[in-house]
Amino acid sequence: MTDPWRQRIDVFDGAWARRCSVRPLVKRLASEMIHNHYLHKWPAVPRCCVGMFVDGVAMGVIVFAEAPRETSKRYGGYTWELARLWISDGLPFNAETWFLARAVRYVEQHHREVLALVSYADPGVGHSGCIYRAANWTADGMTDDERKTGRREYRNPESGKVYGRRSHVPVGVTPIRVERRAKYRYVLRLRRRRILDAAPLFTQATARSERQEDAPLFEGQEKP
Repeated sequence: MTDPWRQRIDVFDGAWARRCSVRPLVKRLASEMIHNHYLHKWPAVPRCCVGMFVDGVAMGVIVFAEAPRETSKRYGGYTWELARLWISDGLPFNAETWFLARAVRYVEQHHREVLALVSYADPGVGHSGCIYRAANWTADGMTDDERKTGRREYRNPESGKVYGRRSHVPVGVTPIRVERRAKYRYVLRLRRRRILDAAPLFTQATARSERQEDAPLFEGQEKP
């Protein structure tokens, strides 16, 4: 089977960058793209959602979510998880790295209470975290490195759907208990500085045009 990433023959260069912008994304458009993500659903507690626009058309989404309290303790301050990242296969090589860097800059500019970002790469679906390494995130081992015993999850033998807890399994389903695969963990400690020399990611006029009734509402945001 052909690797879909190898079908990208273009390179994300300055000409591409001039066609692109990163700004908040309304929930309707975000949901359409998150459906294409391999998890097919929103994270439990989303905090911030930004989109990558090419010539004004949404072609990618990043969702930052609330990380567990233990994660914030691990990194010494309030931490968000980069829980979803998806871009169109029609974009060229290096587009993810460009998008990720601008999404991080957006968090630095607009959510200064966040001190660190963490993300996970699942080797079970072929991910190793190469885009995080390319973006200078720090590798922080595997998710189960500190555990003495492995974790278990519950799989529906008919649908293949996996549940993290037995209580999440629907009534009437007899699951198979399987070992949970550890994931690669990456962290980025945010720079506590005001970005003065960077061009704005989007104008106030653009921001106003994006405030639609179906915009995602996260904690600390008011509905327009």
